[in-house]
Amino acid sequence: MFAVVDQVLERAAAHGAHDVEAYAERGLSRRIKVYRGEVEQLVNARRRGVGVRVFRDGAVGYASTSDVGPEGLEAAVARAVANAAAADADPLRALPDVAAPPADVRPYDPRLAATTDERRIEFALSVEAAALAADPRVKTVEDTVYVDGDAEVFLANSAGVRGSYRAGQCYAFAYVLAEQDGQVETGVSYAVGRALDDLDGPACGAEAAARACRLLGARPCPSMKVPVVLDPFVAAAFFGVLASALTAEAVQKGRSLFAGREGQAVADRRVTLVDDGTHPDGLASAPFDGEGTPCRRTPLVEDGVLRGFLHDTYTARKAGAQSTGSARRGYQTPPSVHPSNLIVEGALSPYAEVLAGVGRGVLVTDVVGVHSGANPISGEFSVGLSGVLIEGGEATTPVREVTLAGDIISMLKGIRALGDDARWVPGGSVFTPSLLIEGMSIGGS
Repeated sequence: MFAVVDQVLERAAAHGAHDVEAYAERGLSRRIKVYRGEVEQLVNARRRGVGVRVFRDGAVGYASTSDVGPEGLEAAVARAVANAAAADADPLRALPDVAAPPADVRPYDPRLAATTDERRIEFALSVEAAALAADPRVKTVEDTVYVDGDAEVFLANSAGVRGSYRAGQCYAFAYVLAEQDGQVETGVSYAVGRALDDLDGPACGAEAAARACRLLGARPCPSMKVPVVLDPFVAAAFFGVLASALTAEAVQKGRSLFAGREGQAVADRRVTLVDDGTHPDGLASAPFDGEGTPCRRTPLVEDGVLRGFLHDTYTARKAGAQSTGSARRGYQTPPSVHPSNLIVEGALSPYAEVLAGVGRGVLVTDVVGVHSGANPISGEFSVGLSGVLIEGGEATTPVREVTLAGDIISMLKGIRALGDDARWVPGGSVFTPSLLIEGMSIGGS
C-alpha cells in the first residue's frame, strides 16, 4: 500500500499539485451471528482504498477511490485537483506541521488473525447458551453477535510525513428477551478486547440475561427529585454526547455548551475526563491520527475544571494552539476532529458502597433517546429510562416508562461518587465507571 500512496503523490505532482496527502487503508472484518444454536450469518468483508487531499493556495480538494489500480488512482487525483480549484480559499488550511515521532502504541494482537472461524462460532454459541441457561424467564436471545476487525493504515504527504500501523479489535454482543406474566423486557451486554481469548463469552451472555430479568415487573414510579446511579452503559451514552461538545470544531462553530468555559469548574472536583489515543487497551488507540500527528493523552476536564478541547491541524491553527492528534478519518472521508478513547478518572469507591449510600433513588440501567434528547449546545436533556428503585441502599423494584431530565453541567457538578466497576463500552470507545449523581429529576406517574 505504500506503493499506492507513493503513486498518488507522484500523480498529484504531475498535475501541478505539490502539497498533497495520501491516506490508504486495507482491512478484513468478520461478523458471526448465531440464533437458537445455529449460525445465522457469517460475513468476511475486505476493505481497501485510498483518499487524497490536495492543498492549493488555501483551498483543499478531496477525493477517494477503492480502485487502487493506475486508472483509479489517476481519476481520484484528477478529481481532488479539480475540487481544490473549485473550493474557497482559507489560509489556515495547509498540510500539518508534524515534527514529533509516532506514539509508542501497538494496537494489534496477532492472536486475532490466528483465530479460526470455527473458534469464533464456538464462542458466539457459548454466549447464547449462557444467556438461555442463566434464568428460565429468558425466552429468546434475539441477537448474539461476534465481530472483529483487522486493519492497516498507511499515510504519506509531500512534506515528508510517512507512517503506517496495524490495529485490531473484537467484541461480542448479546440482546436478550425475558418474559414473565406476559411482560417482556430486554437486556444487553458487551465484551470487548484485542483478541477473542480476551473475551468471556459465558459472562457476556449471563450479564445480558440478568439485565433483562432484573426489569421484569417494571412499572412507572412517582415523579421525584432524587439521587441516581448511572451504570457504565448509561454513563458512556452521556459521555458520548459530551464528546462532540468537547471538540474545538464544535466550539468554533458555536455548537458547544463548553464554549468560553475554559478554566471554569464544569464538573465536581471528583471528576477527571481525558482523551487518550495511546491507551494500551483503548479501542481507538493508534500511533498517529488521520493527519500523521502523534496521538497523545489530552486532559479535557481535570478535577472538575475544563482544561481544553480536542484539535486537529485546522482548528489548532484557528485557535493558536497545537493539534492534540485528534483528526479521525477513513479513506472515504477527509479528517475531522473526533475523540479517540474517552476515559473517566477519579477516586473510586466500591460499587456496593456507592449503592448503599443512597437512601432513596434510582439505578438507571438503560436510557432511550440520549443523542436525540440531549442538546449539545444548551446541555439540556430529557430521556426515557429503565432501571431499579434504590431503597435503603438496596436495589428493589424495577421501573420503566419514566423520564430523566436535567442539564449536562448540573449533572456533572452533581456527581458525588464513582464506582469501581469501570469498563470499556464500544460505539465510541468510552471507559467509565458507574456514577452517583445527586438531585436529578425523575418524571413518572
